[in-house]
Amino acid sequence: MNTEAIDQPTTVPAAAEPGLEQTVSRLAHELAQAHHPNADRAALKRWTPGAPLPLAYYRLWLQHLRTEPPPEQQALDWMAIVWGLALSGSKAHQAQRALGEALAQSGFAQARLERLLSAPEVLRFDFYQSAVRFLASKNEGCNWTDWALYLLTHDPEKRESLHRRIALGYYRHLPSPSGAEN
Repeated sequence: MNTEAIDQPTTVPAAAEPGLEQTVSRLAHELAQAHHPNADRAALKRWTPGAPLPLAYYRLWLQHLRTEPPPEQQALDWMAIVWGLALSGSKAHQAQRALGEALAQSGFAQARLERLLSAPEVLRFDFYQSAVRFLASKNEGCNWTDWALYLLTHDPEKRESLHRRIALGYYRHLPSPSGAEN
């Protein structure tokens, strides 16, 4: 495994699939537009796991992005991404700001980061949802490709690499305790 690429701060996640960053950017851009229907945005924010996908989800892909929605096996992960972008507001996606950096600078607790990155599959969405709500409450944006990878990566090795990159970004940007010498 090439740890050199993982250790370097990057704006584009090292494990990003071709087109993933562009898709996330397009989703964020569309949801941030003043002309995007408020009723659709509200429907996307109200969605909860286990509920049917709102029609606003399909409308977003087909009418606004002019592309087919992701395949059925990925639809819930993508709906979770869309939910988070809708909840986080117009400045949610900041391509130059890694997720770990945003979490650190917003005051996200280290114990919460530990739970987020070590969550078993059945709890990943719960911890994701909590972290997204935390960042949204602080009006903090980040590179949403990191969140997309968090939800879409199921291979254990790739997931561990992603978690390592998020943790490294977090600890690189964690404010030093007051009164501590550098």
